[in-house]
Amino acid sequence: MEGEIRKAFEKAGIECGKIMFAGRTDSGVHAIGNVFATDLEEFSEKVVKILNSNLPEDVSVWGYKIVDENFKPRKAKWRKYCYVIVDEGYNLEEMKRAAKHFIGKHDFRFFVKGRGSCVREVYESDVERRGNLIYFSIKANAFAWNMVRRMASSLMVAGKEGVEEFLKILNGEKIVSAAPPEGLVLVDVHYGFEFEKEEFGLLKLRNQIKKLFFSHGQLFGAFNVFNETFNFF
Repeated sequence: MEGEIRKAFEKAGIECGKIMFAGRTDSGVHAIGNVFATDLEEFSEKVVKILNSNLPEDVSVWGYKIVDENFKPRKAKWRKYCYVIVDEGYNLEEMKRAAKHFIGKHDFRFFVKGRGSCVREVYESDVERRGNLIYFSIKANAFAWNMVRRMASSLMVAGKEGVEEFLKILNGEKIVSAAPPEGLVLVDVHYGFEFEKEEFGLLKLRNQIKKLFFSHGQLFGAFNVFNETFNFF
């Protein structure tokens, strides 16, 4: 992502300083609320429009904020993720019960690969079903690599085998691998202020999402026809 942003600045003939992001997502993970910061000699909304016109189709800057030189995008008040799970007959109530165990300040070392202590504070954690999909939403002060994807895997265990099996994962008695990255979305990164909206960037984002929704939505609908015929789920 940094390379794409820097190339867009170069194409626009705009000099920028070091580009710092709020966080890095794994390959395949989506983001609608990531944040980056850089130094510019001059700034106006026109800069954002020019930047958007030089970015790839699937990258859009839809908001901006002028901040002081001490601003660090990684120092957010909270981050919010959503993981989308295809419903395979999961027990939603068990998943909801399990999700509540994440709330509070805990050591999540068993949800992070190759690390020791990993203390994080989770503010919100919930699961809801919408049609054939289950949405796991979680908000915390920070997350570690693979953490949300392993949490999602543990909730799938709860939905299939019950909260008791989930608690074994929570206590390190059972290990789960990270769920596929394609289901994860970085929804928002919050700093205590609101970003100014940039209409061209929002339109670009809206058109890209609409395009993807129609193409993938048709594919999902086609698979539903198979499911209705053979009752796979």
